[in-house]
Amino acid sequence: MNKKIKKEIKIVGINELKPYSKNPRRNNKSSKIVAGSIKQYGYISPIIVSEDLIILAGHTRLKALKLLKYKKVEVLVVYGLTKRQIDGFVIADNRVGEYSQWNYSQIDRLMTENEPDEFINTLGITSFKKNKSELENLIDE
Repeated sequence: MNKKIKKEIKIVGINELKPYSKNPRRNNKSSKIVAGSIKQYGYISPIIVSEDLIILAGHTRLKALKLLKYKKVEVLVVYGLTKRQIDGFVIADNRVGEYSQWNYSQIDRLMTENEPDEFINTLGITSFKKNKSELENLIDE
């Protein structure tokens, strides 16, 4: 690991952010869902960018924030990454979640203990199907 890596939270104009030209993920369909989540719960998880304001993680959030007409946005700026580290991080950040699995009994328990809010019901998050990803189900519905 590069010990010279530093991080800083900054507020920048949304149009200053530059999508990573080699972003391996297609995210157009999910941007409306993320916009709904931001509208309901707030912008909690900042976009991660390089020191040149190139997006390393958060392309979908950027599209969602633009849909919501944000002008400025909080970002986590990471300084000191090499080109190789940037490429590796972008791939890893997009891929690691695919190795996770849902605990459906825990989801059922959470939904039983907590009355799902209107947003969750509207998006159909409560209807998990084991043969598709939750996001695919949301888009289909």
